Amino acid sequence: MKELIRSGTGGPSAGAVTDRFVFTAASAVDPATMRRVPEAASLHDEVRVCLRRIERTLAEAGLTLKDLTKVTCWVSEEKYRLEFAYAYRDLLAPGPYPSRALFVIGLPGDCRVQIDAIAARRKPA
Repeated sequence: MKELIRSGTGGPSAGAVTDRFVFTAASAVDPATMRRVPEAASLHDEVRVCLRRIERTLAEAGLTLKDLTKVTCWVSEEKYRLEFAYAYRDLLAPGPYPSRALFVIGLPGDCRVQIDAIAARRKPA
């Protein structure tokens, strides 16, 4: 069975929940303007915004960032790859760090980062 977590903005769902997994994604885009939110001025801040949005969705399913098992990340230009990696590392410190893939792709508006995440529920004891 699948349940959707609503974003609260009237837009698409913020995540989908199954008995074992939570699937979610986030960018720092403002749906009303299709531009990056002001609090995402630096790339580090943009990664923080994405992770906070993912964290809120996971919390609705009773999980945290520590439950992430796999993330797929995108940056809008190759020049952001290393800066993204450092911000991601710092913001998820001290870990655990989920398996990660990082790609360069076009993103909406002026966003530089998008993160797609999968978290796993712990098996009942």
